[in-house]
Amino acid sequence: MKSKIFLQLITAVFMFWYFSDHAKAAPVPEQEAVYWANATGYKLLEALGNPDLEQKYATLDAMFENDVDTGYLARFVIGKYWKTMDAAQKEQYLGLFKRYVLSLYKNYPLNFKTDGIDFTITAAKINGNYTDIFCHVKLPEEMSSENLNSIGLEFKVTKNQGKIKIVDLKIGESSLLLTYRNRFYTMIKDVDEEMDWFLEDLETLTISNEKNAAESLLR
Repeated sequence: MKSKIFLQLITAVFMFWYFSDHAKAAPVPEQEAVYWANATGYKLLEALGNPDLEQKYATLDAMFENDVDTGYLARFVIGKYWKTMDAAQKEQYLGLFKRYVLSLYKNYPLNFKTDGIDFTITAAKINGNYTDIFCHVKLPEEMSSENLNSIGLEFKVTKNQGKIKIVDLKIGESSLLLTYRNRFYTMIKDVDEEMDWFLEDLETLTISNEKNAAESLLR
């Protein structure tokens, strides 16, 4: 159970965005990508180990906004429906989506210890306009099971205006981008592809997440 929660947390963590212009994206040199991944990974573990929940949220929010390419991800997730929205709907969607993803991880338990969690960057390979970074994460005994004591992660990164950004995360063969696109497509189809209704549902879900997150700070 604890290992499953950790996997869910990792999934939520890397869906946070920073709005940017993806058109100027370029691959990251492999050695630079490995250095960046190591530095960012240990910074993340340090933040997760902070016993002060409010400080932890603040640090994680800042990391996610700085290290993930939101503009690309947000448009990818909405896919073909991006072109069907007018300018006002797009603006509303981008604002709501940022709030939505920032509220996700705060609804997972973040009071576990990071002692015993470690990771190794095993490779970095340029792949077109991107660089794929492969990572092996070792779980501590209390999160391990007979069938699961480590996980493999793959990050797809790019360099935009001199900054390295995450554009996708894979756990095994599962892509976060595709997982979230499927989730949003289902929501849209459930309201007969009426984007105003979809945005209302997304706002309701976001508000609920934010309320639960705020209550967790008071506990």
